[in-house]
Amino acid sequence: MSGAILCCVNDSVHARRAVEVAVEMAAGLGRGLTFLLVNRVRPASGHPPIKAISAGKAKEVLDIAMRYAEAHGVREARPALAEAKDVAEAILRFASETGASDTGAGKTGAGEHAIGHIVVGTGNPPFIGRLLLGSVSEAVVAGAACSVTVAR
Repeated sequence: MSGAILCCVNDSVHARRAVEVAVEMAAGLGRGLTFLLVNRVRPASGHPPIKAISAGKAKEVLDIAMRYAEAHGVREARPALAEAKDVAEAILRFASETGASDTGAGKTGAGEHAIGHIVVGTGNPPFIGRLLLGSVSEAVVAGAACSVTVAR
């Protein structure tokens, strides 16, 4: 595996397990680590979109992941925040675009921050829930151009 590790986070127990796995991988392999929180947005007919979590909660989730990484020996970690209707699509887009451009100030080379592996958490949603909502982790596994670890 080459490139940085992308860990998808939110405020769920499953995402916490993904953080643990991603941090262990990044520390053990000496890879960079990006924590990505995709805040799901829904249209609100004539009003600003409704976000799944507040900006303050999103910052708190990313800060917790960053502190955990630092405490466990990850030298190069960074937070990233995106907003999208489709969480899986946003994760895949971020992973494919990160090698060409950073999410902040300017361009980076394709090597240092290019995503070489994605870590996502998953639970056991009820069958009906999976039919109606789909599964972010399944969509990421199916669509990723790199390897994916699904943490349980």
